[in-house]
Amino acid sequence: MIIALIDAPVDTSDPELAGATIVDKSRCTIEASMTVRYHASEMAALLVSQNYGVAPDATLYTYQAASDDDPSAGTCMQGNKRLDTFANLINQAIDDGAQIISISLSSVDHSENLKWAIARAMSQGVIIVSAVGNSARDDNNSQMGWWSGVVGVSAIGTDGKFTSYSSWGNGVTTTAVGGPINVRKFDTGNTTTTIGTSNSAALVSGFLALARAKWPNATPNQLLQLLVNTTQNPDGKWDKYTGYGAIDPGKMANTDPSQYPDENPLAQKEGGSSPTVEEVRNYSDGLISPFTATLPTSYVYRGLDEIALSSTHNAHLGTSPRYHTK
Repeated sequence: MIIALIDAPVDTSDPELAGATIVDKSRCTIEASMTVRYHASEMAALLVSQNYGVAPDATLYTYQAASDDDPSAGTCMQGNKRLDTFANLINQAIDDGAQIISISLSSVDHSENLKWAIARAMSQGVIIVSAVGNSARDDNNSQMGWWSGVVGVSAIGTDGKFTSYSSWGNGVTTTAVGGPINVRKFDTGNTTTTIGTSNSAALVSGFLALARAKWPNATPNQLLQLLVNTTQNPDGKWDKYTGYGAIDPGKMANTDPSQYPDENPLAQKEGGSSPTVEEVRNYSDGLISPFTATLPTSYVYRGLDEIALSSTHNAHLGTSPRYHTK
């Protein structure tokens, strides 16, 4: 099982990460502040720490992304082009074989590039999990959970109640405990506590990894169906605060997902979301023009537009499965 973590640089000298399988797959490096380095290492520990990580047997691939707190973007800024955009990092994680992508960083990116990266993830069965933020308001438009297919995660406390700091909105899929969680600063050894939807998202990513390991024959869509059908809202309905309810890893481990349809339950979220079901299908069938956005080099255009032959992408005109279905 491979989990990708998109965050600041993870410090693998952190004693909490001893013995964990962590590989930095970043294509560039950032000059990160200590605050965000703490954050990234804490997320990694929640996922794969051999002492208390949710999925200690998983391999963690890490991808560096800059934040507003960093002194500079380091080598990730080349001219006026950023290499560490969410679109680039998601495509890189997919290229590297990640099955689950965990993101606990804010995003206000509604670009075409990100839309098609998410469409690719949905069409290839890579599950993206993201925190919804800590602004104590409806912050849907500035979070990754705004997008179709993405598991948006809010925070509850250890008492099971929605926290005062958690954001909410139409992108929320589920919720998990956001803290307080004890953490150790890797450079000083001092311990402190953290709270936040970042913790919640890491826990959900780990629980989904465990479910994927328990049910290897289930499709990614069936695992998402498993998630939304085993949650704990009392009335069984979705709401903008906790989504379908608090994640229940015990039920997920003991409920066979083969009973659920092979359909993505997050393909269209409350109020509408992007990419649409048709756009995901068009991406899968090779019908998105390579001039629409910066698509991954693995993308093959299979439509009928001959001008695509002049692009830098592979183009196999007229070979889309759309043209050969009865």
